[in-house]
Amino acid sequence: MGFSLRKWYLDCVSDAGETAIAYRAELRWEAFSLQYASLLEFDPAHGTRVRSTLRRCGEPSASDEEVRWEAGPLEVSGTWHGLAPEFSAELLAAPEGTVVWRCVQPRSRAELRLPGGRTLAGLGYVEELTLTFPPWRLPIDELRWGRFASGSRGLVWIEWRGPHPVRLALVDGERAELSAAAEERVDAGGVSLELSQPAVLRTGRIGETVLSVIPGIERVFPGRILGLQETKWRARGTLQGAQGWAIHEVVRWPR
Repeated sequence: MGFSLRKWYLDCVSDAGETAIAYRAELRWEAFSLQYASLLEFDPAHGTRVRSTLRRCGEPSASDEEVRWEAGPLEVSGTWHGLAPEFSAELLAAPEGTVVWRCVQPRSRAELRLPGGRTLAGLGYVEELTLTFPPWRLPIDELRWGRFASGSRGLVWIEWRGPHPVRLALVDGERAELSAAAEERVDAGGVSLELSQPAVLRTGRIGETVLSVIPGIERVFPGRILGLQETKWRARGTLQGAQGWAIHEVVRWPR
């Protein structure tokens, strides 16, 4: 059996900046398989809190313009109503496999029920990433990704830097040329997103953060994956006068 990974990413940011990011992944590689789910919560008063589980959680269900997900082991459930059309792209196609990005909801209206019975409502985002290409062999030195949402505008961007460069953006759900992506500003499709007031949601090697919940992880995955250095931010964003929140990240592969 070869390599396959399906990973869902779902988020929601309230008007006040309270943030929830959920992940659900299913991995198969030779004789090894696992399911993984996690919930990252952030608010300025308490910082970041993370809950993770290897117990089975169902996949999100997507129909028409609605996505629903419930993860009992994490005590979280949510609904996302799309405000922009779905978009898909094949980011890599090679004899070893493919990487397919499905932006299910570039911008959405979301409501989550969180641990303790709390409810979080705001603007959200949903994507599904499917890989049959082993990620430790990806021809990438650096990945930059982000999403911005306001009540009227939206921007999503992906940039791969390295031997297989990729630049892709969605402006209000429509594909556009990505001109530049940095921590303070993103230029795409003739518009500019200004980013300010960044708050670090997570930073470090993913072998010590995202994947640390997996027992014996260092015996399973190559060091090029465990050594990935990730920094993820939540920031204020302004796109042609429209103000909202952005979540963006930089991931660097070890050389």
